Amino acid sequence: MKSELNKYLKTLTEKELIKEVKKLYDKFDSVKKYYELELGNNSEKVLAGFKLRIKKEYFPNRGYGHGRSSVSRKVITDFKKISIHPKDLIELILYRTEMMLDFTNAYGDINESFYNTLEGSFEQACKLIKKEKLEGYFKKYCEELVGKSKHLGWGVSDSMNYMYEEYFN
Repeated sequence: MKSELNKYLKTLTEKELIKEVKKLYDKFDSVKKYYELELGNNSEKVLAGFKLRIKKEYFPNRGYGHGRSSVSRKVITDFKKISIHPKDLIELILYRTEMMLDFTNAYGDINESFYNTLEGSFEQACKLIKKEKLEGYFKKYCEELVGKSKHLGWGVSDSMNYMYEEYFN
């Protein structure tokens, strides 16, 4: 399919290529958001929209949050498709971890799979932080998240503390 696309694109003139990109921009929200990140010098607006989607899953404006890990995971996956800067992706993953911690602290004990996802999310962020050499930028935030886990069961606090020590010390 990619080779067919390449053949098709080679047949287009510059004006037709511009028209094609504009058509994609108008038709697909993810293309629009990608170009907002690519061409804009401030990704905060787009990132804030994705953070809001995660927050609504755990703390909607009305009623109780569902706390479905699959929903917040999908938000992360959607963001990965358009993300330009690793720092933004790390921030979103840590925000998801924070919302999961806040959800547990607000609604009480959840279940083992929820906590496994929470720990996995934190570890994913820590690995990316190490890979991108952003420890100085995210150390305080990660420290605060570990602090929020102090009262959780299922070994979550110990696990997060261990990961923090492993990646930041």
